[in-house]
Amino acid sequence: MTTFDPYAPSRDTTEGTVFSVTGGDWDSLIQEIGSTKEERVVVNMGPQHPSTHGVLRLILELEGETVTEVRCGIGYLHTGIEKNMEFRNWTQGTTFVTRMDYLGPLFNETAYCLAVEKLLGITNDVPERASVIRVMMMELNRISS
Repeated sequence: MTTFDPYAPSRDTTEGTVFSVTGGDWDSLIQEIGSTKEERVVVNMGPQHPSTHGVLRLILELEGETVTEVRCGIGYLHTGIEKNMEFRNWTQGTTFVTRMDYLGPLFNETAYCLAVEKLLGITNDVPERASVIRVMMMELNRISS
């Protein structure tokens, strides 16, 4: 059974399924809400909201101060990292994972480096000092963002 997803309507092509993420569902959502007799507030906490940094859209349905339903639209900061990494070696990967979250890049760099170390089989060879510096840098990054 296929369900309709207003955030990513799809169509089948010879290359596979193509999703069209438009975000143009606001009018239909308001009409649906307007037809009910309940008193609800719908807030479009869109990608331009200061707390989302342009990467996330939330449509919140509220009753008073209680959130009753949340619809999430993602993909506003698609950078093509997966495709770019296909043409890079493992040492060039750290510059790409930094771009996944421009406010907290050290978390992604650390996760990437830990994965590379595990793939290379050198997890036991990492000095304790390096691990401590990683944790300190991530904490400073967490505090600053």
